[in-house]
Amino acid sequence: MGRFPTQLLLLALTGPCLAEKDLEMVRRVQGGAFTTMCHYNQHEYSQREKFWCKELSDLECRTIVQSSPAAGRNSLKPPNARVSLKDLGIGWISVSMTELRVEDSGIYWCGVSYHMKIIPLKKIKVAVSYEAPMRLSAKRGGSISLNCSYFVMDDSRRPNNFTWCKMITATRCQPVVSVEIDQIVNTQGRTRIKIDQWNREIIVTLVALQLRDSGEYHCETHLQGSTVLLKTITLNVLESYDRTAFLTTSCPTDNIGAILPTASRKDQQSWYSEVNLSVLCIMTGLLGAKFLTALLIFIVASKRRSRATEQEIHGQPEQTLAPPTHRTKARKGKR
Repeated sequence: MGRFPTQLLLLALTGPCLAEKDLEMVRRVQGGAFTTMCHYNQHEYSQREKFWCKELSDLECRTIVQSSPAAGRNSLKPPNARVSLKDLGIGWISVSMTELRVEDSGIYWCGVSYHMKIIPLKKIKVAVSYEAPMRLSAKRGGSISLNCSYFVMDDSRRPNNFTWCKMITATRCQPVVSVEIDQIVNTQGRTRIKIDQWNREIIVTLVALQLRDSGEYHCETHLQGSTVLLKTITLNVLESYDRTAFLTTSCPTDNIGAILPTASRKDQQSWYSEVNLSVLCIMTGLLGAKFLTALLIFIVASKRRSRATEQEIHGQPEQTLAPPTHRTKARKGKR
């Protein structure tokens, strides 16, 4: 693409900008692939260069691959063999990315270059995660714990922090709780995040689940100025549930439907006890009061039964001795 020797496309020179709602979302696991199609006006831009670029800022986009009619509509000396672009010649561009890596995550554009202007055709956000997505369910009021691995990162690419966030739009993930690499653990409201450096994983625990907690969540880390997606989790909080419906892709399920990492169950149980200490104290107090009330009623009832038994025993001899006395007097009268 000779007119862009620096391989940077100035998006400020484009035609109509694509709105945020037009942003297409693509989620893949590391090692996967995807293909997308971009439509253009065949009559106006059939003989124009087509490009695929990665957005660097609101104004710049770095060219990844491009095609030219002189190159037979295929990619023109692609710098990255994992990416290819083909102009189908019927008003469509086909772009493919293979052997995806987490660092491939970002926002991409496909478009047409025309008289020193950039005509954007499609804007795509690609999110490549280390682990496969997880879907799980839990009961309202219950607790759940899950882990996100980062063991594939070597020591030379040590992340600074980790974030647990909830997707509020197709492309925006709102942070719920974050933890610095040296902080180890942090709690915000009903959510706790902990770093297990030995097993290279992040443990996220949610307690007192509410229906509004349902949604899509991301485990993310920030590395070399970019956001890296570790895992996508879709959580569904229900009023009631069938235990057989609790499915997950990687973690075992315990007998109440909570997803608990084997290595951290003791730690999670200890934290649950701390969180629910006040509830347990109240329940213990109520049970103790009920027990004392029942014991008092039992003692009073026992004393009443004892008194009734004594009265019955003392009154019975008087009734049995009376008849013989009357018979004796009667006999004396006859004489």
